[in-house]
Amino acid sequence: MTRNTFLFAGNFPTLTDDEINSAYEFVSVMFSGVLSLWGVLSAEIREKKRTLCMNLLVAWYLLDTKPQSASGVLGNGGMAVSSKSIGGTSLSFEGMDAQEGIKQLNSNVFGQKALIMIQGAPERFGIYA
Repeated sequence: MTRNTFLFAGNFPTLTDDEINSAYEFVSVMFSGVLSLWGVLSAEIREKKRTLCMNLLVAWYLLDTKPQSASGVLGNGGMAVSSKSIGGTSLSFEGMDAQEGIKQLNSNVFGQKALIMIQGAPERFGIYA
């Protein structure tokens, strides 16, 4: 994956092709099952979903590991506030429900969008036409 093919390159303007590709390789191994999801859909839709999800996962990983390189990204990803404290400046966000292995995707907006896609894949429900 390069800046030219990374859908969210604009949110990471200072990253090189090597940094983006390294992130892609990492998430490709960590979430290898994503590339086999949506198999029951038409080839065109299946590939679009896989591409979008992998791009969201790369952006999630980059935002978590290189937050200083991000631009124009919401900090809490729209997560609901579960607790706050004014005097001691403490704030907690409530994450989306997820299985243990993918809860980490709640850490930013890109991960949450990938989580929604993964949890909504037909293979997770055994729904086949």
